[in-house]
Amino acid sequence: MIRPFTVFCKLNQISLSDRQWFDQEAGSLSHTDGICPVCHAKACLSPFASYTRYLVEWKEDLPITHEVTVQRYRCSSCGHTHALLPSPLVPYSSYSLRFILLVLRGCFLHRACVQKICEHAGISVSTFYRWKALFLAHKALWLGMLEDLKASAEAFLDGMDGILLQGFCRKFLFSFLQRLRGAFPDPPSGAPGQPSGST
Repeated sequence: MIRPFTVFCKLNQISLSDRQWFDQEAGSLSHTDGICPVCHAKACLSPFASYTRYLVEWKEDLPITHEVTVQRYRCSSCGHTHALLPSPLVPYSSYSLRFILLVLRGCFLHRACVQKICEHAGISVSTFYRWKALFLAHKALWLGMLEDLKASAEAFLDGMDGILLQGFCRKFLFSFLQRLRGAFPDPPSGAPGQPSGST
C-alpha cells in the first residue's frame, strides 16, 4: 500500500471535502518518483490496474457515499503490486478518516448519547465502539503510556494533522485507525462476557 500524505495541516482545518482531498492525493503520485514499499526501489512503479470502492464522508451534516477509483501500481524491480490509498481513506473501511473522527468527536464532547450519534451517522453501536477502542489504542500507541494518560481524547483529536498520520504510518507500518486482524487477542476464558473454564 502506498500512502502519499500531501496535506499536513490539522485535519479539522482542511477546507476540501474528503472526495476533493482523495482526488488531489490520487493525482499526486507519478511513477517516476514513486518508491516501492517492499524493495524500496525508486522510479520503478507503473500503473497496473484499478478498482472501485466506497468513500463515505459528511456533507452538510449528512453521510454521503461516493464511488472512487483506487489506482494500483506494479514495481518493475520486485514485481509486487501496491494500491495508492490517499490519506482520507482508512484501509479496509468505506468510511473516511474524518467521518470516523467527527463521529468520535461528537461522543468525546458529549454532544449526544451514543445511540443518537450512531443513528445520525447511519452506523451500528458496535461499529462506534470498535472505532472508539481503535482510536484510543492508536492514540496510546502513538503517544506512549505516560503521555496518553495526560492527553484527553478531544485534545488529541483536535491536534491531529497530516504529519501525525504520516509519522504513525512510517513508524508502525499501518495506518491510523486501520483495523488489523488478530491485533487484539480474545479475552481469556472467564473474563467478563466469556464462559468460565472448567475447574
